[in-house]
Amino acid sequence: MLAPHIVHIRHSFASSTSSSSSSCSSSSSTYRLDATRVEIVRASIRLPSDATKAKPSNDSVIFVIKVHTASGYHLVEQSWAAFTQLKEALLLALDPGHACSGVCPWLWEDLYHNFEHPTKKVDLRTWLHMRLHRHTKRTIQVYLEHFQELLDSMLHLLRQRHLQCHQFHDVCDVLAQFLQVPSMLDTCASSSLHHGLRF
Repeated sequence: MLAPHIVHIRHSFASSTSSSSSSCSSSSSTYRLDATRVEIVRASIRLPSDATKAKPSNDSVIFVIKVHTASGYHLVEQSWAAFTQLKEALLLALDPGHACSGVCPWLWEDLYHNFEHPTKKVDLRTWLHMRLHRHTKRTIQVYLEHFQELLDSMLHLLRQRHLQCHQFHDVCDVLAQFLQVPSMLDTCASSSLHHGLRF
């Protein structure tokens, strides 16, 4: 049984805007996301030890994500704030206004308007807490389920190989970096190193 690899929280992401060629197959993240699925296993509030009276913020709400790949799985910890940064990185990668006959315009609109707005029906008290940005156990659970649905939908959409739009593949790169899925280039480098060994 494979042991999980814990990855520390990442707070910033950068989309890949250039393509690289190698002797291996395409480095597009579409291929490295084919076998990827995710599960947000839990969320917790982590306050600094010296902040006894501090209120939880987006930085202190941590989601633990189990990322399954073809070779096993690893755990990634991302803060609520990191999800917000993911939204900004995805919108930037989509480069609104570029010529595209695919799903990019629709995806941009959907992410822009719905990324931070759960569609699940909640009671009035929870709704008010969400409007006031209060981090309660209930509101965190609502967003956990919302982010889970969001990641599932994104992975399903980004598995489409027939789309040739460069921005679409940049979006794949951004999400793969967020989930810390090994790149095709990493796989190629590892394979080259392995084949170069002589015993």
